[in-house]
Amino acid sequence: MRILTRFASALLVLVLPAASWAVDLSGQSRTYLQYREATDSTKLLPLYEYLDFRAGDKSETFSFHFGGWYRYDLKDESFGKDKSTGDLQYAYLRYRSAKNNAYANLGRFVVNQGVASEHLDGAAAGTDLWGGFEISAYGGIPVETDFDSRSGDSLYGGRISQGLDGLYRIGVSYLLEKNDSIEFRKEEGVDLWFRPFAKAELTGTMLYNSITSDNALTSLYLTLGSFGNLTLRTQYMDVSYKDYFTTTTMSAFLLSTPSTTGPLDPNEKLALIGEEASLSFGKTNVSVDYKKYDYDIAGSADYYGAKVAYADAQYGSSGLALHRMDGETKDLQYSEYRLYVSRKIQKIDLTADALMVKYDMEINGVKSAYTVALAGGYALSPKTKVGVDVEYAKNPYYDKDVRAFLKLVYNFDFTSAAPAPPARKKGRK
Repeated sequence: MRILTRFASALLVLVLPAASWAVDLSGQSRTYLQYREATDSTKLLPLYEYLDFRAGDKSETFSFHFGGWYRYDLKDESFGKDKSTGDLQYAYLRYRSAKNNAYANLGRFVVNQGVASEHLDGAAAGTDLWGGFEISAYGGIPVETDFDSRSGDSLYGGRISQGLDGLYRIGVSYLLEKNDSIEFRKEEGVDLWFRPFAKAELTGTMLYNSITSDNALTSLYLTLGSFGNLTLRTQYMDVSYKDYFTTTTMSAFLLSTPSTTGPLDPNEKLALIGEEASLSFGKTNVSVDYKKYDYDIAGSADYYGAKVAYADAQYGSSGLALHRMDGETKDLQYSEYRLYVSRKIQKIDLTADALMVKYDMEINGVKSAYTVALAGGYALSPKTKVGVDVEYAKNPYYDKDVRAFLKLVYNFDFTSAAPAPPARKKGRK
């Protein structure tokens, strides 16, 4: 683990003027050894290393952020090509001012602004203005899956919002992405947060696809309560798949690319409305919920049920959930059962989670699908934890899916003191 710390410190020296600063370095190393079987019964044993760290001065005015992963296959090739690969998830310099919440990022980072939830190489900046206004902008090259070159690719956009602290904020945003110098995505959106009084909160997002000239997404959430022990949550969503699911970004475990056919029909549209009522009694929560799904292609369906959950900060949590899906097609006709238990015993964490789906009619010869997961962790020290996860699943698409994880998580931090000023030499006055 000292090697990771030294590696991070070396990068820090290159990107920050550390000669005159007391530098704080903190981060996490996550090492995973995974076992799983491919669809052709090939046994795979990939080893993953994830490294994340942050370095900056005490005032947090300047900081450097890094995150990346590396995979090496100890047995066969996990993705049929190379025994090893990796990815730089993010690496950027950040400036933040205590005045007006001003900030600037430079490098590879993730943007979450209004309609944008993007992974790009470039720059971003934002600040508060007068009258409750906020403004932000970003631009660069999108980090896409490797299905073509990055030549002629670009992505830029921004958001402007206005609000009153504690009452509301409404924002308008814009995004334009080009692939090979051709418009690939062009979206406008509106986001809303509104709290008219202490026990009512409304959040919403509306997204418009300018290339297809159609609404991509409308999403609204209303929370009322709590009134004594009672809390009410209402959800509404309207989504057009071909207008909303436009592109995808990189992931260590991603198996599909934009050229492959996924499980979603691009012509599908969904309208959903749901309601949940929950009652809290100390550490116990009881809730009932109902959702109405209206698919253009798959038909309509009603999803409803109840759950009981218990949570204790010291000892862990447990829960039981029972739900029913009544739809027009056999894929949407099933009963769902879930039971989970999580306990903490001194330095040991134990979790058991079981999910069963029982279909009314067989799908690919399978009437009952289930997943059973067991996990355990042990704290070797306040900064180091080891663990193992085992999961067994059977469903209409996998006759048997066995996975196992060995985990080693190490958290590190380091502070380098600023060098003392040189001592004055004694001389004649």
